[in-house]
Amino acid sequence: MNVWLWNQQDHRFEEPTTDISSSKLMAADSWLVEDGRVRAFDLHRTRFGDAAAQVGMGDAITDDFWAAVVEKIPAKGEWFPRVDLLDVSPDAERELAFRLRPAPTRTQELKVLIPPYSDPRITPNRKGPDIALLERVRTEAREQYGCDEVLLINGDGYVIEGATTSLLWWDEETLCAQDPELGALPGVTSAVILEEARARSVPIELRRVRPEELIEHEAWLVNALHGIRRVSELVDGRDLHDSVQRGDEPNQTWAEHRGGPHADAVRLGRWREWLETIRVAPGM
Repeated sequence: MNVWLWNQQDHRFEEPTTDISSSKLMAADSWLVEDGRVRAFDLHRTRFGDAAAQVGMGDAITDDFWAAVVEKIPAKGEWFPRVDLLDVSPDAERELAFRLRPAPTRTQELKVLIPPYSDPRITPNRKGPDIALLERVRTEAREQYGCDEVLLINGDGYVIEGATTSLLWWDEETLCAQDPELGALPGVTSAVILEEARARSVPIELRRVRPEELIEHEAWLVNALHGIRRVSELVDGRDLHDSVQRGDEPNQTWAEHRGGPHADAVRLGRWREWLETIRVAPGM
């Protein structure tokens, strides 16, 4: 992985002269690049600009900055670059950084944890500050439950989103998304899917859903890296937590491993195929 800092005076990226690994991450955004082509790059630009504006750095996110970002991305290969807004130290100005990362392996299905705790994020309304926290949450879910993703649930028991994904689900022919009042982060991939669904006259409803209700529906967790992934299995981690609280001896039946209904393979395949066709070279 290569990292550069943005020189706002000279309008160019430079290699860091000091260690920035301990810098506080104030905002971030990332997207998948395949042979120089990106999906909904303008939405990623907007989301990062909005996040930077929340901490008083909106004016720094200029066209020159984005043009330099695009120039840093190779024209060939699969990449998962990230832009950061960093608080390097209390005495220094905040910095913009760009990280060029190879794209991780992508998957099409997810085993998902219903956690025994509510949304742990400190800054749920801005992408970036909680990235390290959510990675620890996902690591624990993988090590303790064998899960790939974790649902984030509010104090009333409703799903907000996934740790790294936006939630969509189908109720027969109706595509459902989260009630905006739940405060999910603006997902770029979910936004383009919903926009296309409206263009196709697919019925859409904004709802609240509890995790156990998803068992009865075909559920998708979507993001920029993986596109659409079907929830193949839900693991109810609350069962284990309750058994430990009661002092029961843990056993192999502590969690219910329940998949939802079989996916509509034709519908799922067509949506995935469409999503792969809308990447374009980012225009400035």
